[in-house]
Amino acid sequence: MGVSGGGGEKMNAEEAMKKFQDNGYEAWLSSRNAGVKNRVERKTLWVKVERDSIREAAEFLKNMADEYPHFSIISCSDEGEYMCLNYHFTLSYARRLQEFIVTLKVDVPKDDLRIDSIADIFPAIIYSEREIKEMAGVEFNGIPDDRHMFLTKDFPSGVYPWRRDETAPKETNKLYERWKNGA
Repeated sequence: MGVSGGGGEKMNAEEAMKKFQDNGYEAWLSSRNAGVKNRVERKTLWVKVERDSIREAAEFLKNMADEYPHFSIISCSDEGEYMCLNYHFTLSYARRLQEFIVTLKVDVPKDDLRIDSIADIFPAIIYSEREIKEMAGVEFNGIPDDRHMFLTKDFPSGVYPWRRDETAPKETNKLYERWKNGA
């Protein structure tokens, strides 16, 4: 069913953006063409969210949608002084030519790498939160399960593979760079 526009019709990305903006969020759209035989425009709604407001933004997204938003993943990037977390969702999921992406974009300062967990709002998100904690060092307040998922038990504490700063691994086994040694 997607997102309700109020009169039974389904809300499009522009209308969803307006709802976020009317609720005080900075929001904007990007688009790209996709497809081989039938080129279609795919839209992404970006919503800038303050770290302390991630729970409110997640609740707003959940309540705005007629159907439960489809969670994909949290992507993470090291931006120097902060880590950028992008929470990727899809509205009108699996409805050809109607679905669009909603990304909640949050900057978390490295001098206080903490953010509230939203796993109780979107249960599937726990796996992404655990991965980000393990690989980037971001702590999720209230996460129901914070065990490691990928790194071995003997992996050094305080070393985060996805970071570019002093906490990044000093030596790595980069198989994709083996060509440099003539392998």
